[in-house]
Amino acid sequence: MPHDASRLHPHHVEDAPQDGAGPSGRARTIALAVLCLCALTTAVDITITNVALPFIGHELDATTSDLQWVIDSYNIVLAGLLVLGGGLADRYGRRTVFLVGYALFGVACAIAAFAPSAPALIGARALMGVGAAGVIAPALAIVATLYPPEERGRAIAAWTVFGAIGLAIGPVVGGFLLDHFWWGSVFLVNVPVVVFGVVVGFATIPQSRKPGTAPPDVVGAVLSVLGLGGLLFGVIEGPGRGWDSPVVLGALAAGVLLTTAFVRRELRSRAPLFDVRILARPVVAACAVTLFVGYVVFTGMLFVVPQYLQDVRGESIVTVGLLLVPFAAVFGLMSMRSATTVARVGARVTIAVGLAVCALGAVGLALAVDAAVGWTIAATALVGVGLSGLIAPPSTVLMNDLPEAKAGDGSSLSMVSRFTGAAVGVAVVGSVFASRYSSELGDSVSSLSPARASEATSSISGAVDVAAQVGGSAGASLLDAAGDAFDHAAAAGYVVLAVVAALTAVWAAWALRRVT
Repeated sequence: MPHDASRLHPHHVEDAPQDGAGPSGRARTIALAVLCLCALTTAVDITITNVALPFIGHELDATTSDLQWVIDSYNIVLAGLLVLGGGLADRYGRRTVFLVGYALFGVACAIAAFAPSAPALIGARALMGVGAAGVIAPALAIVATLYPPEERGRAIAAWTVFGAIGLAIGPVVGGFLLDHFWWGSVFLVNVPVVVFGVVVGFATIPQSRKPGTAPPDVVGAVLSVLGLGGLLFGVIEGPGRGWDSPVVLGALAAGVLLTTAFVRRELRSRAPLFDVRILARPVVAACAVTLFVGYVVFTGMLFVVPQYLQDVRGESIVTVGLLLVPFAAVFGLMSMRSATTVARVGARVTIAVGLAVCALGAVGLALAVDAAVGWTIAATALVGVGLSGLIAPPSTVLMNDLPEAKAGDGSSLSMVSRFTGAAVGVAVVGSVFASRYSSELGDSVSSLSPARASEATSSISGAVDVAAQVGGSAGASLLDAAGDAFDHAAAAGYVVLAVVAALTAVWAAWALRRVT
């Protein structure tokens, strides 16, 4: 008997059709709006917290390590739970997991806002990651139940735009709140938004799942969380601890071994938590790689540009956010038209050209480090043009290449690709940047005490603080040297992004040659 092409592994149990029928008209639009609101909220939280770190450090007497974990606890837990979140949503209902996750995110935000100590805040941030995973993992699968393939592109573009704009406007919102309120306001501001989203979402988002009685794969869930969590821990900690650190090497090795064990288990399972066989589809694999690289470029750029504008150019945090508005506006407007672009020139051209334009934008950023700020803003806008073809289009192509029964697997893969790319982007660019910066500044700190020299070479903000402490011509000289070192280090990081984007553009043009 011939094998059904929609079944991706002969051992897998066939999936029944989705529960019920999706809404239409106004209800469907409102449901999509709730999804977009949730994407915006969880994305804002990724960057808004960075703005509050100095205030948190002062009020909670947090060490540098504490502050690093305030950020990393959220990212690692979120990325590590994405596959599990998608699997639970498929089994127990995507609306249920989505709304429970969003409610948990809101509760964790309230706890974080009033955290009495750094460890308590780190724990609250980890809980926020748990909730965010429940929101993000099933999101695209819910979109797939709301819209048929021919309408899905615009819906995914809207969801993607809100998430990406959330990343860009985080510093603006954070700067405004911290100018008027205490540090906890950056978390508390999410709570009323979450309450509204949960109430409206319960009334408008349809329930859908993979029907069946198969119990949850607890062992597979543990392997997926520990494996992906270990890999992300190693990638995130690599630049700070050193890539040859036993902790980093141990985490990466454990992550590889546990992820391999997870894949082998899923291939043998009759009811896999995540159907890894979807990666055997060339289009699905190509789109996953494209999403990964798109977020490498996205987060790599956002890692360097705000530091450059604030610490080298001397702009306030609110001004930095406003200077990134052109990037967010261009990216948002063009992403909303990405479905039209795909219809005109095809997904293959849209994605390959998007990568090429990102490469040009990264080169522009490298050339703009010694120029007026306007050139940097123009280059970020060019990157925004390229990214508009790298987020929604490959997400749509990936989801449409799979049968509807595999929508949950496709959603999980899309999200894992993005957040892994985000972590790798910061890690790789951060590692290249830190190495070049400390090397360039080395001779200029030789006359300082070991403690001050270490602080100055650790970051541009550290050099600014040390220069203020030293004062006089020596401080001014250190500040100039730090600015030059930052420019050279930033250029090196941008060149890495340009090379990665350019090589992936060539590969994507080949890998997607059969996609129109």
